Order: sequence, then structure tokens, then C-alpha cells
Amino acid sequence: MSNLDNIVLLSGNSNKTLSEKISIYLDIHLCKCKISTFSNTEIKINICENIRNKDVFIIQTGTNDANNSVNDYIMETLLLIDACKRSMANTINLIMPCYPYARQDKKDSSREPISAKLFANMLTTAGITRLVVMDLHASQIQGFFDIPVDNIYSLSLVIQYVNKNLFNNMSITEKQKKYIVVSPDAGATKRTLRFAQNMQLNTIIMHKQRNYEKENTIDNTLLIGDTTNLKDKTAIICDDMCDSGGTLIKVIENLETNGIKNVIVIITHGIFSGQCIKRLNNCHTINRIIVSDTICQNNNKEILNKLEIFSIYQLMGNVINNIINGNSLSLLFE
Repeated sequence: MSNLDNIVLLSGNSNKTLSEKISIYLDIHLCKCKISTFSNTEIKINICENIRNKDVFIIQTGTNDANNSVNDYIMETLLLIDACKRSMANTINLIMPCYPYARQDKKDSSREPISAKLFANMLTTAGITRLVVMDLHASQIQGFFDIPVDNIYSLSLVIQYVNKNLFNNMSITEKQKKYIVVSPDAGATKRTLRFAQNMQLNTIIMHKQRNYEKENTIDNTLLIGDTTNLKDKTAIICDDMCDSGGTLIKVIENLETNGIKNVIVIITHGIFSGQCIKRLNNCHTINRIIVSDTICQNNNKEILNKLEIFSIYQLMGNVINNIINGNSLSLLFE
């Protein structure tokens, strides 16, 4: 590794655990920075080290597991960027594994904002020169930017984890007899098919019918694919995020009626807001929830005993390392 003298790692408050792991992996210390709030909740930023002409990497994800406001982290991020810009940093690279407002990438009805685009404008106006995200909920969000945006996939980490902790050298015949991969909706189909293809497992897709008279309500779900041989199998549900858990529970209820006895959930961004933890704990069909640490899970793992965590720190560290040294990121997209 080279060119380290000109590199600054700067952590926001959203996922300090991940920032510290990346710092240790790269052997680059985290820049001392004071982030505090005034009594009226305004955020105050003070970078305590010289960053003039340095290449700054801000590590800040979209939310955390302490029920803090997503909007507070957005404002904190913008202020960190502005502080770096006014301190004459050479480049400002934002490592934001979980991109906030990613589900609001288009207008579903008249007189609605495109929130993901607005946030993109805010980031570029503030002054970032590059953005790194992971498993972007809507990949077209990359087109909202006129700067480089790298959408890194977690698939390789998921495959590595399940091969080691779930399949454990199981033969293809054994896997196909025991497991079926489920896409919880059409949006997750591409990700699910890539995982299933690598694992050589069969796939079914869930279609969800929403009740548009009631906001965020799902009336019915329909399985698409060969559902004749699901009895007593374990379903592996793959998705990019789990927020309130409502859709996930509906999917599992449908699988139960088709004979599924056990469910393993694999999620990149474990938001787990509102009543989600309670729903997951009460769903006895779920026996494992495998999630990355794009969002800090320190609190969730204390109250959700099914939770298993795989870390993205090495992958993000390799992204930073390749950017530092001018190497290609293409191999990291696999």
C-alpha cells in the first residue's frame, strides 16, 4: 500500500464501528474530529487536524440502529463535506454504504418529490468528488450524479459467508433437496438470481399486491415459479434491505402455507425500524437473519438473537486502497 501520507479517514457518527475496522485494516488512523450539537439540536463540526491538499475519505452511512434521525446524519454529512471543502482538501470521497432516500427514486404520483435526486444534488453541491455505495436499492440513482459513483455489491461476501457457515461443503444435490431461494419482490429478482445461480439452487419469486387505498399496505402475495415441491424445505430470502419487516412477514406467511418450515433471511441493509425487531423475534419460522454491517448492528444483536453479521470493512478498505493507488475497482464489483 502506498500514497498513505496524503490520505485522511474521517468518520461520521452513524457507524463508528465500521470506520474503526476500516482504519485498522488500512493502517490509517481516523482523523480527530469533534461532532457535537447545540442545545437547539444544530450540529457543530470541528476537524482537529490539517487536511489541506489531502485526499479525504468520509465514512458515513445513511442510518444506524439507535433510532436516530436519518435526516440528522444527512445534515452531519453535508457539514463534514463543507468543512473539508473549506479546509482546501484535494478530493472529498464519501463512503456511504447505505444511501438514504434510495426508495424515493421516482415520482409514483403527481406532486411528489424525487428525494433520492434531491439528496444527490445536495451532496454534489456540498462538494464531494466521488461516492461509494453498496447494493443501491435503485441502481439508476447513479445517473443522478455527474461525478463517479461506485455501487459495490455484497454478493461475494454473502456467498463466502453462507458457504462457510451454512452449506459447509454440502453437495449440490443435498443443497437442492434442502433449500430454495426466494425473491421477496420483483425488485430483488436480479440479486436473488445471481445468488441462486452461484449456489446452483432453484428460485421462486414473490409478487406482492399493494392496497393503494391504504399507504404501505400489502393485501396479497403470489408465488411465481415451481411451488410443487416446497414442503419441508428451508427458504433463503435475499433482499437489499429490511426496514419495518412488514413485506418480509407477508412473504413468510405465504411460504408457510406452501409447506416451508424454516426461513433464512439474508439482508444487506438491516434498518429494522419501528416494530420490526418484535416482528422478527415473534416469527418462529425464521431461524437465521444474516445481515451486513453497512448499518451498525451493535444494539440490534443484543435484542435479536437470530441475528448474524458479516462485515464489509475489508471490501470497503479495498475500494479505498484501489482509489488511493489509482487501481481498477472492476474486480470488486463481482
